[in-house]
Amino acid sequence: MVRNLAEKTGFLDIKGTFTSPDKAMPWLTANEVDLLFLDIEMPGMTGIELLRALPYRPQVIIISGNPQYAVESYDLAVTDYLLKPLKDYSRFLMAVNKALASHTKIAAATPTAANAEANLFVRIDSLLHRLNIDDILWIEAFGDYIKVHTPEKTHTIYATLKKIEEKIASNKFVRVHRSYIVNVTKITNIDPNNLEINKKIIPISATYKEALLNRISIL
Repeated sequence: MVRNLAEKTGFLDIKGTFTSPDKAMPWLTANEVDLLFLDIEMPGMTGIELLRALPYRPQVIIISGNPQYAVESYDLAVTDYLLKPLKDYSRFLMAVNKALASHTKIAAATPTAANAEANLFVRIDSLLHRLNIDDILWIEAFGDYIKVHTPEKTHTIYATLKKIEEKIASNKFVRVHRSYIVNVTKITNIDPNNLEINKKIIPISATYKEALLNRISIL
């Protein structure tokens, strides 16, 4: 039913459909999406647990036959909550348009790469703290947060890897794993499965290995 409604909506590009979290989770960790339609009650893992486990946070429209999860889902900042059986296309379209409007607003507010590099401020407690892009060694996912590592300090920030990846768009940074972005100018060693920065061993996944090798000069 959801796929039929999505196919009826011209601006949605369906990347995949899954009937169980066991199949969905590996694909979602390797492929970031802008919008996720998610049921709550699934075998092995609830939709809430799946959402919490993702290394990034897409917009989410919950589609469930049980209204009791609505409060918990909104605590995770879901875009909308639709009750099954979903027969009203206009209600589905309202939720999708809400997601589209939010996505458009975020995209419009995202600075260009040049401006992002010149003015990267991160919110730490009640302060906006300026980071020197060149000082960043690596960035890693940490639940609903990310950790930005510099030689002097590690900053823990409420954000996703996808969001900061857009902010620091530069030939100096490359994603090497679903949980890591590194500054290629800080790499000291690379082996087939790992790299080293400032004595920290960081894994390289097969998905991102080619992108890394394309960013470095090999003699």
